[in-house]
Amino acid sequence: MVTNLTQEAKAKWAEAIAAKDPELKLRLLKEFYSLMPKHKATEKLEMSIKRQIAALEEEVEQRRSRKRGSTRQEWTVKKEGSLQVALVGTINSSLNLFERLTGLSVSIYDALMRPRIGVFSALNIRAQMVLTPLDYMIGEDRLDKFISIARNADAIMVVVDSSKYMDDVCKWFEARSINILARSRAEIEYTPHGGIRIVGRSDYVDEGSVFNLIKSYGIKNVIVRLYSNTTLEDVEDAIFGRISKDAVFVAFADNVCDVNGIDLIRFNGDKDSLMLDLLKHIGLIRVFTKKVGSDPVDEPLLMHRGSKVIELAERIHKDFARAFKYARVWRHGSIIKVGKDFILDDLDVVELHA
Repeated sequence: MVTNLTQEAKAKWAEAIAAKDPELKLRLLKEFYSLMPKHKATEKLEMSIKRQIAALEEEVEQRRSRKRGSTRQEWTVKKEGSLQVALVGTINSSLNLFERLTGLSVSIYDALMRPRIGVFSALNIRAQMVLTPLDYMIGEDRLDKFISIARNADAIMVVVDSSKYMDDVCKWFEARSINILARSRAEIEYTPHGGIRIVGRSDYVDEGSVFNLIKSYGIKNVIVRLYSNTTLEDVEDAIFGRISKDAVFVAFADNVCDVNGIDLIRFNGDKDSLMLDLLKHIGLIRVFTKKVGSDPVDEPLLMHRGSKVIELAERIHKDFARAFKYARVWRHGSIIKVGKDFILDDLDVVELHA
């Protein structure tokens, strides 16, 4: 059920999400927390707000440390390339897979002191791998830091060495308002203008109900993405930052563990196969581009499955999209002349004409 917050609480939340300054946002979140009712229906929300407050307090402290000239290590990772993957596992298993995928050897001490970054190269794709070990021996504060990094990554790769570890990882993420077992059932993107825009359709809730819920929070500019199984509760979860993340679950080939209901990828050392499984599980396809009269580029662009040609044009340059005329697509040995709404497929080669 939705939380049925008071209008005063909803208005305070709208102020909080609109605030850009971390200190102001922190103060408004604390005021919102004091206004929200505390009962069974708000338990998850209460936990989520506490986590957000703690994260903002950390950010504010980091900003103050920078002003003081502190050399304190910041736990932020800038994305480089088209794909960032957080590698989660026990200390030993995550270090093992990180070394095998990136070729970098990392000590346990270094792995726990700051996020370590490497490159997983396969199929002409360079994925940025961020080592984010989650282990029983790591304290809550460090778990928060690593999970915050994983939250911001494009995908999460979990090294599973036992069913118990799998259960614990899911609980650690769930406690921080992140579901790694199911795809998002609603997504919220706050925008500077454009009003309330609803994309997609649900079998369980109509656009009018979604629009009214968003409006009741005083939110004026937002894109809401619905899926076939989206409920009104899912939309409210998204408003408060409770999300689902694309995750893949990997076990070493010689590990006999099995987890009910989870599609485990068995890694036997074949990087190409693992990369292919990763892309498939998180819904990405490889699209190669070419200029007129030239060969296709070696490194593909990664696009979401179901992407259209016009989205590829926008990805390359906005001018391509604005002046788009048509495209030629090489697929399965055939050349097709297509328009902007043509749906791309894995391994397509595209020549844009504008």
